[in-house]
Amino acid sequence: MIWKKFTFETVDSTNKVAADCPIGSVIVANSQTSGRGRYGHTWVSDKGNLYMSAVLKTYDEQTPLMAFVIAVSVADALGKIGCSPQLKWPNDILLNGAKLAGILLEQVDDKLIVGIGVNCASCPDNLPYPATHLNGKIGADQLADLILEQLMYWTGLFETDGFMPIYHQWKRYAVGLGQIITVRLPNETLQGIFKDLSESGALLLQLPDNTVKHITAGVVLLDERKYDE
Repeated sequence: MIWKKFTFETVDSTNKVAADCPIGSVIVANSQTSGRGRYGHTWVSDKGNLYMSAVLKTYDEQTPLMAFVIAVSVADALGKIGCSPQLKWPNDILLNGAKLAGILLEQVDDKLIVGIGVNCASCPDNLPYPATHLNGKIGADQLADLILEQLMYWTGLFETDGFMPIYHQWKRYAVGLGQIITVRLPNETLQGIFKDLSESGALLLQLPDNTVKHITAGVVLLDERKYDE
């Protein structure tokens, strides 16, 4: 795939702009007035950070697995600038236990809109969970190019070899594996051991009675004393 990148000073939301663009388009903005995160959360969008949306094709029933493809692509890009990122299920990017980046996937007809936000120069300080930034280690535009390079690689591998290469790479970055975590679901909150990632991307949570629950959507809390969203 050859990316066609468009850069704007300010947009309401890069995902919203990207929704009207063809596959292969990339929308980058210096700031957003209505940035969005998962579960309808607002994504604070000060200048100096990366706000980018790429338009990809969908993959039928495998489309949800793209959350892991994107997460691995961002993590590998950060690794290339000397960072040691962690991935919190399914696709939050942490650095030293604090949130560095977020990913928002939205399907529009036959297109998958992939929104990526990375705190390059700053991060909000009024959040209910720890956040961090790269302290200007790399500019947003250069980081965008690194991520797009990795995204092209991992998407190509996903198309030729399936999910397993992404599965193994995601687990190399995974935080919380083998540890007690809390998972907040719409109607209940569970605590147990993060046993593994299933081959379909589900979080396998071993409950206190030793049963294993397959979780396909929810918010993982690694330590409720520090991290609550």
